Amino acid sequence: MNKLHSRIKEKHKETFWIEAESTRINGREHFQYKMAEHTKKPIIAQFDLLIEQGTITLDHLIKKINNTGGVREKGPIFKIKPKGIELLFPPSESYNLME
Repeated sequence: MNKLHSRIKEKHKETFWIEAESTRINGREHFQYKMAEHTKKPIIAQFDLLIEQGTITLDHLIKKINNTGGVREKGPIFKIKPKGIELLFPPSESYNLME
């Protein structure tokens, strides 16, 4: 866990979390960016508790290769529920990108 805590401090020293709406136009995906939340300095003491509560989860990604039927290993990724961001980080700034 110490190594994981260290990586969180390093990777999320300062992070922008973006909310976007996805639509398809003529077969191409387009994004409308709506909000940005700017977080800094994660509260590492909260991390383990948020995992225990299921607020932070770990997914292992595997991508199916359509033309061969095989799979490609994409690796693990942590996900945090929106309510967990305010528990893992000190008060942050939010920006409305629709204005």
